[in-house]
Amino acid sequence: MERLNIEELVSLCPLAEAVHLANLLCQHGYFFPVGDTRSLAIRDDGSLYRFQAPYFWPSHHQPDNTDYAIYLLKKSMKNKQKHGLEEYEQEALARLKKLLCHKWDFIQLQAEEQANVAKDKKKGDRLVLESQEKSYWRVHRPPPGTISCLERTPLANRKVKKKGVDDLKREKTLLLESLTKPKVKTSQIVESLLNHCQEYIEFDAFVVGVLPSNPWITEDTTLWTLNNREVEVPTEQRVKLWAISLEDLLNDPTGIKEFERYLRSEYSHENILFWKAVQSLRRGGKSDIERKVHDIYNEFLAPNAPCEVNLDSSTIETVQEAMRKPSRYTFDAALLHVYSLMEKDTYPRFLRSAHYRDLLLNSLHPAQKKKFFNFGAGMKKRMASSGAKRRPNPSHLSGSSVDLTHMSHSLEMEEPSMSSRHSHSTSDLHDLGIPGENLASSRLSSPSSSRDNVPEDNPHTLQVPRLSPGGGEPETTLGVSLTVPSRPASVVAPWDMEG
Repeated sequence: MERLNIEELVSLCPLAEAVHLANLLCQHGYFFPVGDTRSLAIRDDGSLYRFQAPYFWPSHHQPDNTDYAIYLLKKSMKNKQKHGLEEYEQEALARLKKLLCHKWDFIQLQAEEQANVAKDKKKGDRLVLESQEKSYWRVHRPPPGTISCLERTPLANRKVKKKGVDDLKREKTLLLESLTKPKVKTSQIVESLLNHCQEYIEFDAFVVGVLPSNPWITEDTTLWTLNNREVEVPTEQRVKLWAISLEDLLNDPTGIKEFERYLRSEYSHENILFWKAVQSLRRGGKSDIERKVHDIYNEFLAPNAPCEVNLDSSTIETVQEAMRKPSRYTFDAALLHVYSLMEKDTYPRFLRSAHYRDLLLNSLHPAQKKKFFNFGAGMKKRMASSGAKRRPNPSHLSGSSVDLTHMSHSLEMEEPSMSSRHSHSTSDLHDLGIPGENLASSRLSSPSSSRDNVPEDNPHTLQVPRLSPGGGEPETTLGVSLTVPSRPASVVAPWDMEG
């Protein structure tokens, strides 16, 4: 750096700028350090650097996978202790072998041929060539986690288009409009945004959910059926949405139909018909534009038109001027005027009318559907918690009798809630004390002994004998008595309720 005399030659370029420029040249591969090629940073400490051969400059050509595979394969043929492949190079070689399997034989021949040519060179020339190749691939195929200056951005490098006279005039118009436009405070914008969110929060399916159920979860398409584009009886949520703004009403085909029905009863339906005709013009085919423009003008804007809309003279002149070149937006000025009339006059009258109140009163109220496969999770949790609280110590059961009749009382008290829950396991119905059936299928005793252990005074109580410690006959003193509900008629399976 001292021999370059950069500070003396260029007084405006300090030493730091010279080091930065040298770093850029080194990182782009125009010269490289002689000793360590892992780091491409320039240090002002007397380190030696070598200029790269012009053949390896990045401006000369871009490498491909075949060249990189030849270099890795040639490097793997050398002494592995001195020229062994690093871990990321081994992974790259294995990946390229799969990618270039169709011409791998050609790559091997090229690597062997280049290795034989390098052996015929002098040792000094061979070392220089190896360092040049290593530095070249260090720039173009850097190790993982290293920033490459040659990496291109995913966006295309587009040229900046020169601005013409029309572009400058358009920019001038926009700047003048921004100067005259009233400025709104940020606090007012935030407040308006909060009010908007509060107004629409009850219609947000992500916040309040959907009724009767989400079809993507329950596979029940009732929601889609109730909210078709045009329905005879809309839902309550749909009718309430119409009352927020005229835009929400006109975005719903059913809302447009009901709004038009009301306006026809008031004999003021020409505005909504004009709005529908202009929307059809905007969304129609290009070949029908000229015909539709003349039809709309003759029906709504011409003198003595059958459905003449109320427009001022300046708006009519603007429309007539635009009709010289018919387009989809010929009636934009008239549409804006008609929309403002509906928003200020007919739309508020529609919301205050008996027609809207009847729609809201007769609207559908879809109820949330209960999950079919709940398996009585709530009942099981309550029974498990109560059983855990009252479960005695097994050591205290010796020579005692535990009566579980309180469970039957708790089940009888919970019969109304049990009737609304369904258990889809037939074993739950199997264990209930059904009148007229035998208790021989109990899993707690054998068929012969269970009949003997049923008391005559309470047929719904099953007493379980306690075996003697010696493993002989059961003792006469019964250890446990179980009581099942006496009124199982309220427990109904879901397939019985369908009828």
